[in-house]
Parts: sequence; C-alpha cells; structure tokens
Amino acid sequence: MTGPGDEPDKMAEVAGLAAAIADRILDQHAAGASIPPEQFRMLVRAARMLLDNGVAWPPSVEHVVMEVARRLKDTAAPPEDAPPRGHDVVVHLTEALSAFKRS
Repeated sequence: MTGPGDEPDKMAEVAGLAAAIADRILDQHAAGASIPPEQFRMLVRAARMLLDNGVAWPPSVEHVVMEVARRLKDTAAPPEDAPPRGHDVVVHLTEALSAFKRS
C-alpha cells in the first residue's frame, strides 16, 4: 500500500535509474560500442516521467539528451518518405527536449 509521501521516493528512484542508463550510454559511447536503441527509449521514458512530475534531470541524463539533440540538429533531414532508423526514439527525444526547454 502506498502513502502520500511515496511519490517523491518513486521519482528519486526513477531519477537514479535514468542516471544509471545515461551513465551506461556514456560509457558505451566512450568505449566505441554501439548503443542499443532500447537504451535510448528507456532513457527517454524515464526523462519524460521526470519532466511530467517536475523533477530535474540528473546531470548525466541532461548531457546525453542534449548531446543527442545537438547531433540530430547537425544531421541532414532524410527524405520524407523514409523515416530514419530509430525514428520513434528521435520523436520521443524531441518531445522531451521541447518540454524541458519550456520549463
């Protein structure tokens, strides 16, 4: 059974998990390993949950999201009839980043 004070604890746990995922992504990137799209999806879901609950992103989460957004902005737009590989991740990151910038 949950009480009224449990929500901040859950968000702290989500923030910790998001930071762990972001740290893992940063480690994989530094090692030159490919990063599975599912890891990005998990990070985006956690970051979105934090945003929706007014919880600041841990620094590593913010770093990864901003770096991905910067790289997406730097790449040329693909043809409209062919969505890029991992398109859903891009959409989620863009939505999360837009919400973050508004707050």
